[in-house]
Amino acid sequence: MPLQYRRDDGGTVSAAVRVLAVTVAALALCAAAGATVKVNLVSDEHLDPAYGTPQAYGPCTTISSAPFGQTGCDSPHALLAVASSDIMMQRSAYTFFAGDWQRHGMSSTSLKTHDVFTPMSQYFELIKESTAEAASDSPSVTTVLGNNDAIPNYFFNITDTSQDTLNAQVGILRSHGLLDVAQGKVMSKCGYYSSVVRAQLRVLALHTLLWMHRLQPALSDNETDPCQQLDWMKREINAARAAGQKVIIIGHIPPQPDVFRVISRGAVGSAEEDMYWKPTYQKAYTALLSENKDIITLQLFGHTHRFAILGDEEMGVPLIVINAITPLYGNRPAYLVGNFDSATWKLETLRQRYANTAFIQWNDGLEVATALGITDLSNVSAIHTAVTDMFTNDTLFERYMILRTGGVIDDPCTTAFCRLYTVCAMLYATHDNIDSCAHSQISPSSSAESMDGSDSSSTSTPAPPIPTDARPQYHIHAPKNWISDPSGPYRDPVTGKIHLYMQYNPNGPLWGDIAWYHVTSEDYVKWTRPESPVAVWADRWYDKWGAYSGTMMNNNYSEPVMVYTCTEPENIQRQCIATISSRDLAGKRTLNTFEKSPLNPILTEDSVPGLVGLDNFRDPTEWWQDPANPDRWLIAFVARIKDAEGDNAHVIVFSTEDPTFQSGYRFSHSLYVYKYDLDRMFECPDFFTLNEGGEHFLKVSSIRSHRDYIIYGSYQLSTTSDQYVFVEDPERSFTFIDYGPFYAAKTFYDPILKRRMLWGWTNDELSNEQIIANGWSGVQNMLRTMVYDSVERKIKTYPIPELRGLRLEHLYSRPETNPLVLVDGKPQTLITAGSSATRQHEIVVTFKLSSMELFNGLLYYDENAAPEFGVMIRANADLSQYTSVSVRMPAATSQPIPNSSQDPTSAPIRMFSGGSNINVSNCSVECAKERACVSWTYTASPTSRCALYWQASERVHNTSAQSGTVNIPLLYMDRTRSGSLGSSEPLLGRAPVKQTNPNVVQLHIFVDDSIVEVFKDGGLETMTGRLYLPRGASQTGIAVYAKNMGNVIVTAAAEIFSMDAAFAADAGPNLIRHYTNSYYNLLSAMNVVT
Repeated sequence: MPLQYRRDDGGTVSAAVRVLAVTVAALALCAAAGATVKVNLVSDEHLDPAYGTPQAYGPCTTISSAPFGQTGCDSPHALLAVASSDIMMQRSAYTFFAGDWQRHGMSSTSLKTHDVFTPMSQYFELIKESTAEAASDSPSVTTVLGNNDAIPNYFFNITDTSQDTLNAQVGILRSHGLLDVAQGKVMSKCGYYSSVVRAQLRVLALHTLLWMHRLQPALSDNETDPCQQLDWMKREINAARAAGQKVIIIGHIPPQPDVFRVISRGAVGSAEEDMYWKPTYQKAYTALLSENKDIITLQLFGHTHRFAILGDEEMGVPLIVINAITPLYGNRPAYLVGNFDSATWKLETLRQRYANTAFIQWNDGLEVATALGITDLSNVSAIHTAVTDMFTNDTLFERYMILRTGGVIDDPCTTAFCRLYTVCAMLYATHDNIDSCAHSQISPSSSAESMDGSDSSSTSTPAPPIPTDARPQYHIHAPKNWISDPSGPYRDPVTGKIHLYMQYNPNGPLWGDIAWYHVTSEDYVKWTRPESPVAVWADRWYDKWGAYSGTMMNNNYSEPVMVYTCTEPENIQRQCIATISSRDLAGKRTLNTFEKSPLNPILTEDSVPGLVGLDNFRDPTEWWQDPANPDRWLIAFVARIKDAEGDNAHVIVFSTEDPTFQSGYRFSHSLYVYKYDLDRMFECPDFFTLNEGGEHFLKVSSIRSHRDYIIYGSYQLSTTSDQYVFVEDPERSFTFIDYGPFYAAKTFYDPILKRRMLWGWTNDELSNEQIIANGWSGVQNMLRTMVYDSVERKIKTYPIPELRGLRLEHLYSRPETNPLVLVDGKPQTLITAGSSATRQHEIVVTFKLSSMELFNGLLYYDENAAPEFGVMIRANADLSQYTSVSVRMPAATSQPIPNSSQDPTSAPIRMFSGGSNINVSNCSVECAKERACVSWTYTASPTSRCALYWQASERVHNTSAQSGTVNIPLLYMDRTRSGSLGSSEPLLGRAPVKQTNPNVVQLHIFVDDSIVEVFKDGGLETMTGRLYLPRGASQTGIAVYAKNMGNVIVTAAAEIFSMDAAFAADAGPNLIRHYTNSYYNLLSAMNVVT
């Protein structure tokens, strides 16, 4: 049985641990101090005294937890014991600790401050006694406080004169010789103090929590200097100057962006969204550094758990972000050892020390200056120059990535945006400069994603404003601000009313402050916004960060219950319940507001065994009955879990026997595990059937591709347990729901119409500046019906028939009995630009081909000769500007293309590495089998690897690689001639010749100004695209065409309608038509409407 490390009653270091630390450290006492001054730089230890018990943070809640720590958990005593021992063995003169003593989630346990600060102070006391300066009266250990050292996290009331928690911490530090009386008196006021560690050096220990956006209680914008910390800094720096001293600044939270939050979002946000510090305080701090850079030699911070080095020339002082000891986020425990010039206190060398928690052996890592090509670690310009090289020098950037997570690349940058933003954040400290840097690094011809997270290219030139009339009319959106994921769609069987909720930022058009927006309908055709459209606010301690995606359905008593992901600051994700309001129970049932359960949160990070990261547990599905127990209900979420086979994306199941769905949840098992080491985390899962007792399907959203997949398989009893699991059918999986930015889709069942339908969300492909100028962002896709096509063996989605109620004028009709015969290479105009003065169309074009031989995959074409037929939309009068939607053959070759690979910035959907069975032929075959795969790359060295891609990007030269494209027809949207201010990149996906009636191809296209939705052959393939046309009124033309078709005859029949607005307020002079479901269905049955 593994050793179990528990906290003692007094919160002290156990005798065994103390002996371990002292014994190991004794080996170092013979070491002699060097000519330079050696200093240990340590941060984020996060001691969890409850490690290995049910109160532990993360999955380490049992005696079998790894004794020296593991991913997803904070540090056990044993890890800090061996870390302290290794620090002692360095025989350094000083140790600087950049804060976060306490574990995460302290406020949710019975643990007290002394349970952490007492044993950790004992460790620091041991380190102090072992230093080269042990005999000196000078303080050899300097520590600061982090945000997790406040209880609750991020809480510090500057008006509270008692400061009980702070005073308890100060008392413990004093009792262990880490503070003297004078320092304790200063620190007890607001958490900062100074330390003269040598005659030549003064260290300023800051309390950076005071300057954060996330500080609670929030400070007034009129507060220019919280706790007078800036004024105190000026006095201390002046005192140092007068005494001929140098200054080192140490704090916890760095004056930088939350790099990992920005990268995860895939877009630059506002300063408040992205930056840790408020701009007012950062500006004043930077000015203070710049004015005194002759005596301030270094800045040291922690908090991010990742190493970084900043060379911001406005600051003029180098900045180091220190690695974490806790392995919480998948990093290895690590710290830094620096050598300083004893006279100038300039940093000369900096080496990383890191450990593997599996066998806890500490190793020397890279020396920073040598690894990164920095000629002088004390010179900001030298750092700036070396970091700049990381944009293009892969070796330097890879070495940085190794340093970042402690001797191992745990979370590599797989996108161009990740890399350029990471580098820019080490060149500049302010939001504006980082944003400008990132934009300047994207070339106009780049096919990588842009700063706003879209697929478009960007330049440093400010983006032109988008015309205000680009707002869709019959797609659901908010009049202003951000919307995203459809959440909790629900048809009330009591009132018959249809409710759609969605993610919403009530404070602006960019992501943040997420609440739930609400619209209603009687018929799915016309929609109404309630007077107060926010149904769920982020207003409790457990959802202060946001009320994320969720579900609503009836419980076993036919009462609507809402479950959503509730997030605390730092994006700690938990699950919460809300129920119908007392107002609705007593009066008219509106479902406009809900009451949050007093039991919230019903599930926490501690509920998920093996959870990796606190921000990787979210997005509930609907509930369903356990097939093994009719009295038990199941619900699933996505989570990133460290399992026996690695770090994988899981869909996990919880069970409850509470018929109200409000309590009694227990972790059950993993419904599905994705093990391809690419998507380690999914989003927005759905688990459903399309008819009672029918086949089950699993839908997930892929963060890497920003697309939604359907996974096919069977829901069956596990062969290793008594649980039902979803077993994937590899011959059918995966298929995309849509080939465009259709994301975070949510299915629901309408109990009145008795069918399952699908909502989806499409983001804007614009820069933040453009979105802010517009004042709104995000569109809900048209509601879709879902049907499984047993012949094509896939789910198809298409607009619900009720949406025909939005049709206004019948603008064009060419029946199939008298179709147009298309002349090769000569488009035929159906609607002349400007003639209908509308940007809202429904277009149905049915093509018939005399032969499909050009599309059977036996012939290969280059780009210019590929056969193609389709529709031109948003065209101008002379067809010099247009967007085409077509079926075409790809540019493909019969043999692999040597010395080439897909652009490495493109994210693969699957990857196979190593083994003799991986070769170029097999790679091509695997891509052909994978229904989402369009292109592939086989790399022979240093190890064999096959990467499958859902896009066909530009190839790059690679002497060890071969690549190819599947020779299967594509559904293709070409925006290169559109004139759009957004992305001009093509959208594409596989559209194989269908087995039934193969010579007939239908393109059903909905144009709603800036959004286009395409449904091919009844929804077998679909595609969503965005267009932002500054000359929108002159680009309303529609044409059909065929080219490179040889002897194949192509005909086209077409119907075109103008479309009404979804909201009455948006309809303008248009006739507002209102159908109930029953009335519409009656008219349809009588063939009065179609």
